[in-house]
Amino acid sequence: MRLKPFLIIAMIILSSRTTFCVRVPYPVIFVHGTGDSSVAWKTTGPAVSELCDKYYRTKGHPFFSTGSGIGSSRHDKNFSDNIKNSCVYVVFSDQYADPANLTGELKSVIDDTREETWKYFKRYYRSKDDIKVNLVCHSMGGLVARRYLVDHYKDHHVSKLILFGTSNNGIPALTLEWVPACLGTGGAAGFLLSGNPLYLSAGIIGIGWHAMSYARGVKLLSPATGAMKPDSQFFAALKGKNMPVDIDYVVILCSADDLMHQAANRFFGYSDGDGAISIDSQSLKNCEISNFKELKYRELLIKSSHFEEPTRAKDAVIKVLDL
Repeated sequence: MRLKPFLIIAMIILSSRTTFCVRVPYPVIFVHGTGDSSVAWKTTGPAVSELCDKYYRTKGHPFFSTGSGIGSSRHDKNFSDNIKNSCVYVVFSDQYADPANLTGELKSVIDDTREETWKYFKRYYRSKDDIKVNLVCHSMGGLVARRYLVDHYKDHHVSKLILFGTSNNGIPALTLEWVPACLGTGGAAGFLLSGNPLYLSAGIIGIGWHAMSYARGVKLLSPATGAMKPDSQFFAALKGKNMPVDIDYVVILCSADDLMHQAANRFFGYSDGDGAISIDSQSLKNCEISNFKELKYRELLIKSSHFEEPTRAKDAVIKVLDL
């Protein structure tokens, strides 16, 4: 009988701690690339939300309410609703900005996501400091995330960084991004001055090249493309810097499986790639990260061209998020 009070006290202590023993998923923040928007995640985002919802409902913890929520960011009125869906979508104010200038916007989304998560799910965390996020980044979005992690080495609040289609070592072909503009302006000027149809042809090729690039989300001669050149100041600022060691780094390598993008690989001189970025550039292994051997790093391989990756990487992303 004397043990009864002690048993009651022990049960109270255990019940008060079980709240913190529940495995709660960290929110997922999707980060789009240059010339893109949150619409890029129209397949992968809702799939992740739905699996979170399904998994935790079967465990008896209906934390999240399924919904598509495409287009949410810290500026969106639906931001709080999408925290409940476990996914938030970054919408950069300038799709063609230097990635170094977008880290502040990413930090704001991370801070707001953690604040909203604490607001709705504080009973499942000891403190707000325990709340981290998972970053899923495509193309230039991955460069924004890398710079953010370098700038916030000790206070990043990131659990996993998932990259795909990111030019981690730059895109050599962008060193010639001035060619279409020269062809377009030079060809047009030459035709007006001489009437020679060869100049007109050159002008049409240059303008068409520029228009086709823009239609695919690449704005030539923009700060974004300038930053993605291998010898840019952006990459110079990253070389030799440490990356946080308390993060799981996963790169989903993408290799094109269609003739058109395989031909693009050959045109750019890639042995393999997604039609825009080589496999070697997608990898973090050759990025001169000073503490690379200390990082928890792994790679997966999927078949996809660059502009289809946010959709075709869905299964790989779900696998990495352990849903």
